Amino acid sequence: MSLSLKFSSDIDSRFLEVVASDEVTFYQSSTVNLVQLGIVAGTVDVTGPVPQDFRSDEYYFKGRLSLPNASPCDVFVKILLGDDEEFYSELLQSYIQEAKFYRDHLCGNKSLYGKAVPKIYGLYETKVFWETYNTHVDCACMVYQYCGSTRNLPPWSTGSGLSDFGLQAANILLEMHKSGIIHNSVDLDRNIACLDGRPFFIDFSQARDHVCPDKGFEFSGFYDLDVDNLSCGELQYFFKRMRNCVAPLFFHWYGYDVHYKRVKSLDDIFQRKRRTFGRYFTPEGQWEYAVEVWKFLCANWSSYHTGKAPEVGDTSYEAYRARCDAEIIYHDDTYEDYLRMVKSI
Repeated sequence: MSLSLKFSSDIDSRFLEVVASDEVTFYQSSTVNLVQLGIVAGTVDVTGPVPQDFRSDEYYFKGRLSLPNASPCDVFVKILLGDDEEFYSELLQSYIQEAKFYRDHLCGNKSLYGKAVPKIYGLYETKVFWETYNTHVDCACMVYQYCGSTRNLPPWSTGSGLSDFGLQAANILLEMHKSGIIHNSVDLDRNIACLDGRPFFIDFSQARDHVCPDKGFEFSGFYDLDVDNLSCGELQYFFKRMRNCVAPLFFHWYGYDVHYKRVKSLDDIFQRKRRTFGRYFTPEGQWEYAVEVWKFLCANWSSYHTGKAPEVGDTSYEAYRARCDAEIIYHDDTYEDYLRMVKSI
């Protein structure tokens, strides 16, 4: 079973310089047979390169796959060139591992496959002639459903909570874990792509079977989310990263970390003590920072407090000084304070 890649004449790529041809034919890998999944020979009209994090000897393209008795579809093509035999052999194993994982765990998952995880159209291998060095080198490629770019993802935060994109991604990861899958290589900015506002998890070369201790966990928002109570390392890491991005627990206040849950008014922020270095900032500048924190808290109230969010209210420093003439408190721990802290531990 073969796959023909036909490259558009205006594509500029080192891979094409090596093969010195605008058409390359690959053959279904004998290591991982995906024919039983209904994947048959076809042609990909490669339309252009896809920007990715650069990895030597790997090349990424977008194209249009034509299959017998099926409508054409957009695909992502990943090509591995074997000019470094040791590197090629090592990375080929990750291709094989991913193809096997697709075959055994993803292709039959109706809730994820093609909806939150790209379909796979096969692992292929061939040899290409490198004219410059007058030698043949190994080459492999994998073809997937095109699922958008990993760059310029939609924001995780709306400024007043988790975005719809973020909520979708969180639920996809939870669904994977409930299905017995751990990705092992995912982050807010890694191995997540977006197509038409929908997140897709990609690159399952490190994925493994997983009996998740938190498979019963349901994400309902940040207010009652205690990530440290999660036992699964991947879920704990991902949700902690998401919380820090969207609704961090603390804000920094001139030398102190203050929990948002301890703040219920603008005055609560501004009247907190500071370290001595806060004197380098004007009272007006400190007030402006307090207002920024207060506006964020009001916009994200449900992540920290119950009940209706308060109005931001009057943020004029002059108005504050008129109603409250309290001194700004600066404080540095003395050596005696330090000793008392040590003894209390």
